[in-house]
Amino acid sequence: MKRLAYPLMVLIRHRFSKAACFAAMLFIVVFLAGGLYACSDEPDNSRTETPPRSKDVLADKAAEAVLSYAKGFTLRDHDGFKTLIVTVDLDGRKDTFRYLLLPKKAPLPEGFEDHLTIRTPVERIALFSTTHIGYIDLLGCSDRIIGVARPEYVNTASLQERIRKGDISEIGMPFSPNAEVILELNPEVIVATALPTSRKTDYQAIVKSGIPVVVVAEWLEQSPLGRAEWMKMYAALLDREDVAREKFADIERSYRALAVLTDTVTHRPSIIPGLPFKDAWFVPGGNSYVAALLKDAGADYRWSDRAKTGSIKMDIEAVYPVALNAEFWLNPGTVISLHELLAKDARFKDFASVKSGKVYNKNKQLNLAGGNAYWESGVVQPDKILEDLIRILHPDIFPDDGRNDDSLTFYRHIQ
Repeated sequence: MKRLAYPLMVLIRHRFSKAACFAAMLFIVVFLAGGLYACSDEPDNSRTETPPRSKDVLADKAAEAVLSYAKGFTLRDHDGFKTLIVTVDLDGRKDTFRYLLLPKKAPLPEGFEDHLTIRTPVERIALFSTTHIGYIDLLGCSDRIIGVARPEYVNTASLQERIRKGDISEIGMPFSPNAEVILELNPEVIVATALPTSRKTDYQAIVKSGIPVVVVAEWLEQSPLGRAEWMKMYAALLDREDVAREKFADIERSYRALAVLTDTVTHRPSIIPGLPFKDAWFVPGGNSYVAALLKDAGADYRWSDRAKTGSIKMDIEAVYPVALNAEFWLNPGTVISLHELLAKDARFKDFASVKSGKVYNKNKQLNLAGGNAYWESGVVQPDKILEDLIRILHPDIFPDDGRNDDSLTFYRHIQ
């Protein structure tokens, strides 16, 4: 069934316009395939339940990979293949995505009919977000990337060169994937961020054409090391698991050694994060990876007790008194100068952080289009982000380096 729609789509693409092609493709998907491969808490009466004997017995005999921090996925080693389970708890709805990672010439095992099959190692991969690039690049596999969304935002130098040569194609946005380009590229896997749109017919069309979509949710992890540990998921796809174990061990060792430096600091400076937008100020929840970074960096964060993973929308009036007196201001939007910051609101000049020159932003590495390396490679290098924050908040811990831009990797001093 999975391959059935593809020849029809190719025929339609040659006979009709691009818009008509995509509409017809969606028609085929709806009537031939039905729902996406995700299993959710909602009942699906159209799916025949897999007999528990085969699946459960095989799962019991599998060896689950040890993950120290990541909560959003599991990997299991079976006899000659692996299974990957991604769980997404978003907006009160929990979805489970099941993948069978099978060597390219291996026969299909029994008992995994509810898993989407991915042949490994994956050698042609497309990405719907630049935040996925850092994982693949760190594993030494950036040459396998053949498609990205918004390539102008890519920061990785080796990929920029391949984009200029035409070796990497634009595949559209997650909300509106360019199905025609994707089908022509024929990647072995597309990686998509877990969003409500990951359940839309747009993705269904791609999946049912025979191209697996792997949904990832590293951004929902509550710890910086949990986000970084998703490199092991990419390593399972790319057959780079030994490299991932070594790289992650180095990152973990570095991060924990840095976090220890602030355990005994006598003063934890207060900080205010973000920038108001219209009548709202979004601040990180106390269970977010940002709050964890601030804690490990030795900061006093006002909303650390608010148990939320994502951002908290607050009225400016509630945040303003905290912002007015905070010692440091971190991540004020996209600004790169104090002049630009004050142009947004003249009242900012009254902030203690502005008066003392303690404003820092995570946009030191920007390309010409505004693509930020913080989001592209920082996600898999939380130790470098933590070091930046410690250097900013506790410059006495690194007395030889001072507090200048040259000693920071992702952050810049706003002045």
